[in-house]
Amino acid sequence: MRLRLPGALSPQVNKLTFGVDLFDVEISLALGEEVIRPLDSGDPDRFYGYILLRRPKRGNLTQRDFERHFSFDEIRYSSSPDTPAGPYGRVGQAIVSDEDELKLQRTIEDIVRSNETAGG
Repeated sequence: MRLRLPGALSPQVNKLTFGVDLFDVEISLALGEEVIRPLDSGDPDRFYGYILLRRPKRGNLTQRDFERHFSFDEIRYSSSPDTPAGPYGRVGQAIVSDEDELKLQRTIEDIVRSNETAGG
């Protein structure tokens, strides 16, 4: 299992993970502990993906470019060269969702590819 912690965005991410604190789970797993809190055994109505967006190495992207090609639950992206890059080169983030987990995975992969290649 590989988890990336959302840092300051934890409250927003916890809402999308049905109240499961991913930081707490990661620490427990790293210490070899079992997850104490019982998880709801029902299937979720939607699956969510959280994507950190970076500046492409070549070319330029705007938030509008992303919105033209993909449907987002939420997106924030700055194409301004004055925007300082955060951790992992982040200049924005997006939340996407789908009822189908495999479709969501493909969508996330497509968005990441588009982000890396400036939409090309």
